[in-house]
Amino acid sequence: MITFTDRSQSEEIEPHPDLILYFQETQKFDSKLPDDFVNGNEHHNIVSNIEQNIFLLNRLNERKLLNQNNHMIDCGIGLGFTLFDFYLQSLDMDKSFTFTGIEKQKIYTKYIKSNLLDFWNNELLLIEDDIMNHNYKKYNIVYSYTPYRSEKNLREFYNKVSDEIESGSLIIENANSGLGHFDILTNIDSLERLEIDDINIFIKR
Repeated sequence: MITFTDRSQSEEIEPHPDLILYFQETQKFDSKLPDDFVNGNEHHNIVSNIEQNIFLLNRLNERKLLNQNNHMIDCGIGLGFTLFDFYLQSLDMDKSFTFTGIEKQKIYTKYIKSNLLDFWNNELLLIEDDIMNHNYKKYNIVYSYTPYRSEKNLREFYNKVSDEIESGSLIIENANSGLGHFDILTNIDSLERLEIDDINIFIKR
């Protein structure tokens, strides 16, 4: 049995059964990634720190940081495990959510379409494109796990996102307890850092 500790409430909980099934299905992925991707500037599929995300939508809601109608995007969805976790969390809430994943690696999107899409009950919009080509204006929750290895590219990405999202929108970065790499998010003037239990969230001023 897989168990995670919700450090915000200091109690041990069991993950949703469908999340376990989804994770098990992602573990069957064994396709070879393109060499230019493996050796390039972008991170491959990384399973996020799931403990960090436990009840996160509820915690955001308790702090009145969600809208009645929410639009969430995962920038570099990989195999979609983390976004699926948020999707399952949303099912118990009295607010509406849409979920979008953008991913340019066809080897990932092909696997999602063939093996994981049925988990979503038609609630995932999967976009096959580069995250730098997309406009983030309509999303009030932007999630990522530090999609670039280089500071320059990561800064360009987060500057783009912060410029395009509306005031009150959230950026959730999983790496480094929400701070990401290189402290880029803390140095963007239009963003305010919020500490939520043991993680950091950024909100557009």
